[in-house]
Amino acid sequence: MKQDEIYCFGCSKKNPIGLQLQFEYTGDTAQTSLTPKKEYEGFPGVLHGGIVSTIIDEVMAKVTEHKNIFAVTVEMNVKFLKKTPIEKPITAKAELVDRRKKFLYLKAEILNEDGEKTAQGTGKYYMLDDIKPEDLK
Repeated sequence: MKQDEIYCFGCSKKNPIGLQLQFEYTGDTAQTSLTPKKEYEGFPGVLHGGIVSTIIDEVMAKVTEHKNIFAVTVEMNVKFLKKTPIEKPITAKAELVDRRKKFLYLKAEILNEDGEKTAQGTGKYYMLDDIKPEDLK
């Protein structure tokens, strides 16, 4: 599969209803910033929890991709600490915490425009041998 065939809800520019996230990388970390649209609202003014979870999963997965490891989520835990706003800037950050055998362990957080943490998550990712990120380019 080539990159231009990917229709990922989180990161593909081809998906018209997706988040179309773009990422920056430093070492073992990934970061993305966005202003969530009203279409992703749960309660009035609040980003839907499923979208919050998607952003956390996506930013953690991008750390693995940046390290040239293709991995899939096998476990994820999200804690909702405050309301994550819609129509206001937010930032999601993730970093690699540990690597054991075929598993990668990551953590992530979402910050509102005041730098307050609104959600945090951890994930366990299984490394696949038969697919590499460069196969998707």
